[in-house]
Amino acid sequence: MTARVASEAEAKGAAGGSWNHGLAALLSSSALFGVMAVLVRAAAREVPASQIALVRFVGSFLFMLAVTRGRGLVPRPGNAKRLVLRGVIGATSITFYFVGIEGAGAGLATLVQNSYPVFAALIAVLLGDERFTRRLGVALAMSGAGALVVLGARVDVGSATTVGILASIAASMLAGAAVVTAQKLRRTEDAAKITTWFMGVGVLVTAPALLGGLPHVAGATAWLLAGVVLTSVLAQWLLHHGLGFTSASQGSLAAATSVFLATAIEALTLGDLPGVRTLAGAALMLGAVALAWRRATPQAAATAPRTGADLAAGSRVAG
Repeated sequence: MTARVASEAEAKGAAGGSWNHGLAALLSSSALFGVMAVLVRAAAREVPASQIALVRFVGSFLFMLAVTRGRGLVPRPGNAKRLVLRGVIGATSITFYFVGIEGAGAGLATLVQNSYPVFAALIAVLLGDERFTRRLGVALAMSGAGALVVLGARVDVGSATTVGILASIAASMLAGAAVVTAQKLRRTEDAAKITTWFMGVGVLVTAPALLGGLPHVAGATAWLLAGVVLTSVLAQWLLHHGLGFTSASQGSLAAATSVFLATAIEALTLGDLPGVRTLAGAALMLGAVALAWRRATPQAAATAPRTGADLAAGSRVAG
């Protein structure tokens, strides 16, 4: 009896450690995505947003090929179509997001796009992967309220266009679907493989940006683009890695905190401390993550591969 109780306690402790590990990876991913957003805004002064997206995917794809040495990229039977689907959905979401920024402004487009945890939760529930609870509903509401508090002062509804708003809504829906697809893939594939395929498919989806020609890139802009690539690929790998220890809803809520991080980083780079609005929104969003993380029931953690090669590849990317 005592042995069984001890065994159960060890199992619970290991599960809790896995959930904490997943949360740490997702919040780290969110921080890097926040830095990436600031770099994209700076680079967009010289390079069109669509071409920045292309550079992001090309650079990240080459980075992943170099780190993995092109090994272990053959998916398990039946996963090739899912990997391509995840890449198409994610890359299309990013493209719609940039169109939304162009038409509705950065503030409103980001606010609307940041509603994707709601779509991720709904899709996961409809697919039967998760159960919608009152706790999850409150967490989603808190996350949305936090984003509204952070960006509310920057939203110019009067200048928004219908196309920009619709594009932002599409980006949000696709982002939610992308998170659910990635989380399902993590049950049988490692993060490095999912990230490499995502970047490779993203290159094909954003390739039409070359039709506009190649702009002249100055030295400072080249460094900004290099920063976009590095932060993007690390953030994407950490996102995929973290989704192996949590549900799609929890993962999307944690990743959505990049909104206030980007706002805070932007304020600090301009020499201003984040205001009370930003800090209040941050508290709401982090509270939503904490609420959703209680009594977590991740499905991928038990079945996601944990081979020596996977862990070695993961440590190289994370480093």
